[in-house]
Amino acid sequence: MPSLNRIGPLMGHLTADLELKHTQDGTPFVSFTIGINGGKRADGEDPRTDFIPVELWGGWAENLAKTARKGSLILVAEGRLQQDRWVERRSNQPRSRIKVRASRAFHVEAQYAEDVPEPADDVPEKVPF
Repeated sequence: MPSLNRIGPLMGHLTADLELKHTQDGTPFVSFTIGINGGKRADGEDPRTDFIPVELWGGWAENLAKTARKGSLILVAEGRLQQDRWVERRSNQPRSRIKVRASRAFHVEAQYAEDVPEPADDVPEKVPF
């Protein structure tokens, strides 16, 4: 029976600063969580926020780590779901979690204000059409 494991796009805000890490063979990666607001609820309560764990590898991880900080808007363009399983040492209980193993992710706000040129003084406030 065929199966399909693709997810995306997802967009949310980083919950913490990124820490670029490397495997023993030198492959760069970042693990992070994005918070995604669920919108207004029918019962009038505050919107629910879902916190999605994401893992990103290689050059994509290096690029994201250069510009993204806590609170940055991140677009996970595509990826797949992956389940990690382990046995907790203290309780000897099996544990698991689902994360997104992203193949591409972008810092949506990577253009910073200091990179944007100041407007010229001779440009009129309103441009007539």
